[in-house]
Amino acid sequence: MAILPDRAHSSIRYQDHQLYFCSASCESKFKAHPDRYLTEDASEHSHHHHHDHHEVSPDQIKQPHHQAEKENSEGVWTCPMHPEIRRSGPGSCPVCGMALEPLVATASTGPSDELHDMTRRFWLGLLLAFPVLVLEMGSHLFPDLRNTVPPQYNTWLQLLLASPVVLWCGWPFFARAGMSLRNRSLNMFTLVAMGTGVAWVYSVIATVFPSWFPASFRNMDGLVAVYFEAAAVITVLVLLGQVLELRAREQTSGAITALLNLAPKTARRLDHDGHETDINAEDVLPGDKLRIRPGESIPVDGIVIEGKTTVDESMVTGESMPVT
Repeated sequence: MAILPDRAHSSIRYQDHQLYFCSASCESKFKAHPDRYLTEDASEHSHHHHHDHHEVSPDQIKQPHHQAEKENSEGVWTCPMHPEIRRSGPGSCPVCGMALEPLVATASTGPSDELHDMTRRFWLGLLLAFPVLVLEMGSHLFPDLRNTVPPQYNTWLQLLLASPVVLWCGWPFFARAGMSLRNRSLNMFTLVAMGTGVAWVYSVIATVFPSWFPASFRNMDGLVAVYFEAAAVITVLVLLGQVLELRAREQTSGAITALLNLAPKTARRLDHDGHETDINAEDVLPGDKLRIRPGESIPVDGIVIEGKTTVDESMVTGESMPVT
């Protein structure tokens, strides 16, 4: 079996490789006859005895773990405000309601689907909320507008225009508010959903069933005041905030992606006999010797053991674009 470093009984350094042993007996057997348990291939350092244990070199141990950690990290989405939240795909944080983002930014990270969705909801909401605002508040600025749309039709027009804004454009807020109630973790979306939802429900009842309200609630036209414009405008403003937030996070992710694209994808590793092997840059292990040819990028941090050159270190500053 493979002996993992954190579970090894002991370890020794042999021919530039760190070998791990399951017990003192295994270690003593190896020290007595090391050539019996090693082959010429550095990736096949092993020894056999009655327990059928195999010592493995760092190439065998670290590479699978490195790949597993990379695969696990790339498939994880987390909340920037609550890093303990981990999900296998995009969604909303059950604590604060914020959109989840990839735990590890990769060069293949594409545009955010949530940004596209929120932008679409915002523009549709703005298109419908503006006439609602004009119908409700326009008469205060332009008194003649009151005669253009009779009051008995005004509230019905507001109902027709504001309902899609609150119910469809603002649906993500209600979904996140419901999640916050189930998790007993109230957040901003709970407040937004309660405020816009109550205003919309009250206004619908006031429009459809005005007789349910006492006379003191009625204005000079015999109608009950409605708050469709408040519900619609608040929904659009919160959507605008979400779009700006997601766009800022998208730009940050884009800068990280641009930096990742600058890094080379492969490295040229030197074997013990001096032969070159092209490997993925992510598979480079501590202790490996790499050959960098003129004009190539350096895939990892390291120490120059032979030769000299001039290196452009602009990427070290975190700038994905050349600074002139």
